[in-house]
Amino acid sequence: MLTIPTLKLVRESKICDLLPRDKQKKDRWEASGVLVKGSDYFVVFDDRVQIARISNDLEPKNSNGLFGMSDVECGFEGITYNAAKARFYLLVESRKHKRGSYKALIVEYDDEFRHLKDRPADFTFKSGNKGFEAVAHVRRDNKDYLLALCEGNKCQCGSKGRKSGGGRVQLFVKERKRWRHLRAIALPNSLPFVDYSGMSIDNGRIAIVSQVNSMLWIGQFDEAGWKWRNSGQLYEFPRSKRRAIRYGNIEGVGWLTPSSIVTVSDRRKKKDQPDDRLSEKDQSVHIFEIPS
Repeated sequence: MLTIPTLKLVRESKICDLLPRDKQKKDRWEASGVLVKGSDYFVVFDDRVQIARISNDLEPKNSNGLFGMSDVECGFEGITYNAAKARFYLLVESRKHKRGSYKALIVEYDDEFRHLKDRPADFTFKSGNKGFEAVAHVRRDNKDYLLALCEGNKCQCGSKGRKSGGGRVQLFVKERKRWRHLRAIALPNSLPFVDYSGMSIDNGRIAIVSQVNSMLWIGQFDEAGWKWRNSGQLYEFPRSKRRAIRYGNIEGVGWLTPSSIVTVSDRRKKKDQPDDRLSEKDQSVHIFEIPS
């Protein structure tokens, strides 16, 4: 049997312990995505519209805090940044449209977290809670593109979406009123993921995490041809001595260096995750080294 390398934990902290005391009253920090920018991590949550800015040393500081507002009624699933235009793009998983279908919404902020514009992503889902889980920005030939990661296999919900081997990334190009869909990019069908919960791209390297499988996949991506250069490499988040999952709520990932990543975790789902020990690692920021 193929041995899957294990990521090495460097440091981690509960999100509530990193924010000023007046922000710690809320007992739920359902982190869903993370962006690395400068010396800070920008974290989004699926249960609130504010964005958290946290220093990358994972120390509690007065500079850490919550920023941003928009007219959306719920939180965000992902965050990415357009460096050429100094714009944040935040992903709303889905909004209801005609005939019972759902579309994701991309909310745009400037560098001062002023809300600028909302644009729908021109791709439909059948469910309001099984859409895109992450976005990554690519700029090429003076055009802005988004890669959007589907939560379920073949972008499906229910049992179809949980059948591994059908991971999909959808490609969009920015237009005046929408993000126009261009094509689907299939992930390698050898990936064992039941779900897909986070994605980050850096210099042709793409990192994708699965919450259910508690794994990381890294692949080399050709942005010119929108295709994979290889089948990639799998890594496990640390397990217990008895091989039980400890990191069962990883929801976002960001590149730090070619050999390290930062991840954030959602709140443990008590109904579906009866193991209380999973709460030890939920609602947190985690830094891992990638073994060579």
